[in-house]
Amino acid sequence: MRIWIVLLGFLGFSLGTMAQSSDAKVSIKNETYEMGKVKFGQPVSYWLEVTNTSKEDLKLEGVRAGCGCTTPDFTPNQVFKPGETIKIKIEFNGSVMGKFTRFTDIIISGGIIKQTKFSGEGIQ
Repeated sequence: MRIWIVLLGFLGFSLGTMAQSSDAKVSIKNETYEMGKVKFGQPVSYWLEVTNTSKEDLKLEGVRAGCGCTTPDFTPNQVFKPGETIKIKIEFNGSVMGKFTRFTDIIISGGIIKQTKFSGEGIQ
């Protein structure tokens, strides 16, 4: 039984390593974004710009918000060629009083998962 557990663990590690060995790369404009003061209850948004800096076509597989107060707007499975830039809109519903920081994961083919964040301060 232990041998199976060890073999399954090794297989999982090997597959994870293979998925990350791709030459796929991106750069993200507004990867960290400061919203400043946000009036409570007022939605605000900003744009992420994801540029393909690799030598192969990439696909935007998904965008995962870290909480229910954040809504991403994007085109699923959008393919972008080397040098091309795609845009992702991130909207925050303004439901926080005081300082806040929220995260969003950008999931791209080639095993890329980039975490972006925005922060600000909710005011009356």
